[in-house]
Amino acid sequence: MPNRDQYVLIIGSSNMDLNIYSQRFPKQGETVTGGIFKQFLGGKGANQSVASVRSGSKTIFIGKVGVDAFGEEMLSQLSKEGVNIEHIIRDPHESSGVAFILIDETGENMISVAPGANFKLTPEEVQANSDIIKNAKCLVVQMEIPIETIEFIFKIAAQGEIIKILNPAPLKPIGLSILSNIDIIIPNEGELLQLHSLLKLEELIGNNKEKIIQASKCISRLGIKTIITTLGKKGCIIYDAEEDISTEVPAFNVEAIDTVGAGDCFNGVVASKLCQGENILTSVKYATAAASIAITRQGAQASMPYLNEIEDRFKQYNANYTVRTH
Repeated sequence: MPNRDQYVLIIGSSNMDLNIYSQRFPKQGETVTGGIFKQFLGGKGANQSVASVRSGSKTIFIGKVGVDAFGEEMLSQLSKEGVNIEHIIRDPHESSGVAFILIDETGENMISVAPGANFKLTPEEVQANSDIIKNAKCLVVQMEIPIETIEFIFKIAAQGEIIKILNPAPLKPIGLSILSNIDIIIPNEGELLQLHSLLKLEELIGNNKEKIIQASKCISRLGIKTIITTLGKKGCIIYDAEEDISTEVPAFNVEAIDTVGAGDCFNGVVASKLCQGENILTSVKYATAAASIAITRQGAQASMPYLNEIEDRFKQYNANYTVRTH
């Protein structure tokens, strides 16, 4: 069991997800009828917080929400989950974040976000929580908050003995001042290759897997110890810069119903297991098992599995799947 004095700190966004489940996505200018509407709590930061606490770690979430009905519901549900919400900030001038999400019959999604209060989280407000940041066991930040705030968070975190994780989603240009202050970055394949391009690093050659490994090596030279690239149904690739080793971790084979929040589930569980003292590979295996459950359920936070479910799936995973290291 984890040390209850140690905690995962997640700083980021909280949204209300307004979902439409439809047979297919509309083309430009087209209206597709017959969909089913459902409302769920979401936002990358809040999703990852629920994934972390459900997988067994004490979890603190810092973010910003409006003084409105959506904000009230967000706070109420996070509190019910057991997430510490004492440091969430209320903004009387901005609405809570909202995401409009289309999901097709294969479980794939298209998302448009109105960030609202999420984009008003300031470095000054983060500064007020410096001790909470520096004393965390593991920190996760995503990119649905202002880039200058992200930079300030990692500057504070660098003063402590913290496992510092950046989930670069949705991707935007990232300065070296941020990259040099993180330990682990967890992009998906598209985000990794786009980040490599934005940083204007050396040209990539070969097949997709070779490009992922090359891009990981290039980016790691900026000071990042570990790059975990998620590949959806293909699993993920872990690149360990200190050992110069790449490890392929396959996905658990299930039929997806709704992939919204799957990446957040993965990130939250990786952080949770690292907080509990597991190594990177074991933490990623747990996260892979957890995400394989989340994609069989609708919604983001609602789909996050509980510890007993993750443990059962992890045992199945270890019995049936082999990781490959190069």
